[in-house]
Amino acid sequence: MKAQIVYVKGHEGSEKQANAAYKSAWKNGLKPELVEGFTKNTIHVQRNIIQESRLHNFKKENANRFLTKCACAHNHIKFWERVVKQNETMIFLEHDAVVTMPWADYEFDEYLILNGEFVFRPPNKLALQQYKNFEWSGFGVTDLPDDYPLKYYRENSWKDSDMAPGTGAYALTPKGAKRLLSAVDVYGFDQSDFMINSYNVNIQVVLPSPVKFAEVNLSTSYGT
Repeated sequence: MKAQIVYVKGHEGSEKQANAAYKSAWKNGLKPELVEGFTKNTIHVQRNIIQESRLHNFKKENANRFLTKCACAHNHIKFWERVVKQNETMIFLEHDAVVTMPWADYEFDEYLILNGEFVFRPPNKLALQQYKNFEWSGFGVTDLPDDYPLKYYRENSWKDSDMAPGTGAYALTPKGAKRLLSAVDVYGFDQSDFMINSYNVNIQVVLPSPVKFAEVNLSTSYGT
């Protein structure tokens, strides 16, 4: 299984984590590739942004954060385009991913969360008080549970859809990639974990999780 690991070139911490992610992926039988991501200095926003989105707020309030979030979103869009072009299921890993077990040929429809057990725990930024009591249940590939807590809350077509719990580690089929790209074409884009929602793509999770986070969250999506 091919895996793409996105990192920030010239960022010492990102490059170090990406190399560790590469080694962990290779050790567990994946075919990893290090891919230089867009940054606030290299992104050129040419796509529409969905109305009443979080990105619209950033554009008004914080230009640095806006461009950084646009860069992150376009790293994913570029990956989706690659999945469609090559017509094969692939894995997206952010630089702080640590692969802990081999790929098990999971059968899933479109989008599969690979680090679900760890997304509401430190050092991930979703380790918040309001999510501390949420617990995953089941084994293998499952749908998101009814009590899944992350909902798209902006006032547009995606409101109340389940959102991806971050974008640190997921697998994507060509079918899922086509649906996500179609959503961007029709509605526009938002920050990455907001536009990956159940209105646009069928989100599932695999348990136990084959990927966890590195011990340090570099917060590069915040422009640091």
